[in-house]
Amino acid sequence: MKILHIFLVSVVSALLLVACQGGNNTAAMATQSLMHTDSAFSTMSERQGFAAAFRQYATDDALLLPENRAALKGRATIVANLQGLPAGSALSWSPQGADVSGDLGYTWGIYTLLGSNSAGQATAAYGHYLSVWKKQAGDWRLAVMMVNSTPGPAGG
Repeated sequence: MKILHIFLVSVVSALLLVACQGGNNTAAMATQSLMHTDSAFSTMSERQGFAAAFRQYATDDALLLPENRAALKGRATIVANLQGLPAGSALSWSPQGADVSGDLGYTWGIYTLLGSNSAGQATAAYGHYLSVWKKQAGDWRLAVMMVNSTPGPAGG
């Protein structure tokens, strides 16, 4: 009887361990998926412009919190404002971390905005960002993005 009890406890413990590891794998896969989406969003921004990328990745009711400016609410409003960026501007970023809980997640990282001033001289701006994402119809969609500048290239 004692051997049967030890056997059953061992089997139950093994099953619980496997179940817990499966949950960790699911969370890790969701976080990796979100990091991949954020990177793809950056790549599209750099190649096609931030307005086009925002149009593709943001929710209809997205919120953009730019530094030293009023909040921009709604994808259409945000895209219209972003189309006013000077020609040749390129915004890219690199996610440094992420976390996911159910259908919500966030990413954070560093950004670089390259462009030129009115005299045609090259300019660069740097900073950090924080993005909140929602899962909609199986895809990650940007809900909120907030940025803050740094005096030079931002570290992780």
